[in-house]
Amino acid sequence: MMKPSFRGSLGIRHLVCGSCNGCEHEMNALNNAYYDITRDGWDIVASPRHADVITVTGPMTGAMRAPADQTVEAVPRPRVVVAVGDCAAGVGPWAGAPEAGEGAGVVLNASVFVYGCPPTPDAIRSGLEAAAELLSREDVSEASVSPARIGVAVWSAPVDD
Repeated sequence: MMKPSFRGSLGIRHLVCGSCNGCEHEMNALNNAYYDITRDGWDIVASPRHADVITVTGPMTGAMRAPADQTVEAVPRPRVVVAVGDCAAGVGPWAGAPEAGEGAGVVLNASVFVYGCPPTPDAIRSGLEAAAELLSREDVSEASVSPARIGVAVWSAPVDD
């Protein structure tokens, strides 16, 4: 499936799946004057239908499984899921707890994992840059980024399309 040329703008829909809000505080910093993701044409959007990327935080509580699946399905293809924080990657302090699940990023088959408890805004930005790189590929169905760490924070896998 050929995708029109990616122009660099990025619509980001954030999904909280039972996190402690530490990762959300760091994500909110992306909108302050220092990090200012809007200067790159990136924006956090209210509707999944306007998104290119979904960022997820938290261990994926039972109550959030169905809404999270519905949100991911509402995002137009190709789409990239970015797991933000250790809990979303399934390695946080709640890993293995009965109501915590495997991690939102694991459950939603994330393409990019940003590790940290919580990760820094710079690490989250690196994860979003990895997501933008996946979306910029000509043939997204064949896009794959070999498992790699950007800094010490990000691991990327093939995009979901």
